[in-house]
Amino acid sequence: MDTNKKEYYIGRELSWLAFNERVLSEAQDIHNPLMEKLKFTAIFASNMDEFFMVRVAGLIEQISAGYKKTDIAGYTPEEQLVAVSKETRRLIEKQQSIFRELVSELEKYNVYFNPVLNNEYDEDTENIFIDAVMSVVSPVTLDPAHPFPFIYNKRMSLIAALEKQGREYFSLIMLPENIRRYFAVHKGNKKIIWTVEEIIKKHIQKLFRGYNVKTVNVFRVTRNTDIEMRSEEMADIILSMKDFLSRRVKGAVTRVEIEADTPAYIVEFLQKMVNFKDMDTQYIQGVIDLTFLFSLSSIMPNMQFPVHKSFSVSDLPENSEIFNRIKEKDIFFFRPYYSFSTVSKLIAAAAEDNDVLAIKMTLYRTNRDSSILASLVKAAKSGKQVSVVVELKARFDEERNIDWAKNLEDAGCIVTYGIAGLKIHAKCLLIVRREYESIKRYTHIATGNYNENTAALYTDVDLITSDDSIGRDAAQLFNYLMAYTEEQQWKALSVAPFNLRENLYKLFDNEIKQAKEGRKAHIVMKMNSLIDKDMIDKMYEASNAGVRIDLIVRGICGLKAGCKGFSSNIKVRSIIGRLLEHSRIFYFENAGNPRYFIASADMMPRNLNRRVELMAEINDEDFKNALGKFLDITLKDNMKAWQLTGDTFIKIKKTDDEEAVNSQEYFMNNRLI
Repeated sequence: MDTNKKEYYIGRELSWLAFNERVLSEAQDIHNPLMEKLKFTAIFASNMDEFFMVRVAGLIEQISAGYKKTDIAGYTPEEQLVAVSKETRRLIEKQQSIFRELVSELEKYNVYFNPVLNNEYDEDTENIFIDAVMSVVSPVTLDPAHPFPFIYNKRMSLIAALEKQGREYFSLIMLPENIRRYFAVHKGNKKIIWTVEEIIKKHIQKLFRGYNVKTVNVFRVTRNTDIEMRSEEMADIILSMKDFLSRRVKGAVTRVEIEADTPAYIVEFLQKMVNFKDMDTQYIQGVIDLTFLFSLSSIMPNMQFPVHKSFSVSDLPENSEIFNRIKEKDIFFFRPYYSFSTVSKLIAAAAEDNDVLAIKMTLYRTNRDSSILASLVKAAKSGKQVSVVVELKARFDEERNIDWAKNLEDAGCIVTYGIAGLKIHAKCLLIVRREYESIKRYTHIATGNYNENTAALYTDVDLITSDDSIGRDAAQLFNYLMAYTEEQQWKALSVAPFNLRENLYKLFDNEIKQAKEGRKAHIVMKMNSLIDKDMIDKMYEASNAGVRIDLIVRGICGLKAGCKGFSSNIKVRSIIGRLLEHSRIFYFENAGNPRYFIASADMMPRNLNRRVELMAEINDEDFKNALGKFLDITLKDNMKAWQLTGDTFIKIKKTDDEEAVNSQEYFMNNRLI
């Protein structure tokens, strides 16, 4: 097989946009409550913001640097940008069309969104304008003494064309970040919702007495936030990060959303002042920035998903007896179907236990009010050795991680920032406890972050074990991360960038061998993203050898499925539902002795080559059976699943004689362990 053929692969950027379109499709799913449909519209918008701040920004930088190397699908950065520009325009039009449908659906429940502001609403909107808007905004009418101000990233703004005594002026109104985005008013049995920009438009003349307001239009700037920290800046990583964050908010423009009815001369003026081109301009036939729909969904709480109550891990003590429970049998659970509080309780118990000598953990993303980190602070203040490896470069969580790093250091924790050139993405906790005349290691390994908020929204897998071989490897990992040792001999864990890729290849090669010898060979891999070309080629090799491969890929997928000659034995599906699929689970048939693994890594070059990641084998038969059932139910999903055919994902439609299977709902209502 010629792996240099570009037609065997799907480009990363267009594959990601296809994923976001699957997210948007949830806003049309008749099985979702109305308020949840609005949330999916907001998720799509938020995802698109990040795409322009990071991925489009990267393409623009590559083009500016003269970078000509093609992606795995054979496209240059220029070609990718053209394709992305065309596709994002199509998707934004689709989003606005769906939102108009949802607005019509709201009206069935007497909720009206941005109705025409006629005399009926003058008093209500004028009161809102005077009480909540007029004193908050600060218009800047441009003249030599008032130059065009800097427009910050994602800042909603209005530009007004004014006329006075035959002269024309432009005035800019930048909405403060903390201004309310919408206002709700009750009129009889109706609930009326107006966006703040529509209220400003209606009453803008009150801001410009003595002027004639000719036009007023809304626009929003998106900027490059993927500015790199240069290695020569890293002498003091905290100061370097703070400088980096201050520079990031002023990155180059990657997109400008502007109302479709904006006069051409105003667009040209903005292009000159803000420094953007036609390709960067998206004309919006509707409401700009629908991320505010996250909060709007609360106006009808009875039209949201019912509250999900997580299962609890059976027989789990909340004191030092938890360690005896772990020694009896490892703890294994699926979040959020099982409560993540299991991990919080473990760390809280360790903080209180006089026999605990040390607590070590990696920190990638966490919540601001984290009880886990509060427990670490408590443990350090009580004299325990607490070591935390903080990844400051967790995109968009950098400031929070800086704050936590300072709090932890102030409490007496040892805080380090990993290894230069590698991002720390592994999720690992090690508790070292004095027991009798020796020490015992307790290790937590997971596919998801130590974030108690996202643990209720993301699907992940957690293992808590007293296995000594895993504990020793975890201890080696922390020694490496804190720069105490260099050479490592991993026995129980696979660690990127050292041996994780190599060990996966060995597992693939074993399945290839079994297939060639006529035995059953089967691989199932669940992940967020698959774009590593070498890993895709290994999958193609296995497929051609007769190995059956089932992939569950939430987002980016650079592999083409079911294609004669290179992927005929590969099936790919994507689950998009109420919860964000985040777990990485790998299954290998192994000649009838199945092996299961959980990992923090996706199949991407950055995860396998440029990040510290962990993969752990699950050996307990009960846990293996639970993982097997989890994968089996996921592969049977016919309500929230999409099937990849060639390079196109198509929604799976349940036939009349099939039983409906929504895997996420199944796991919410049925214990696996």
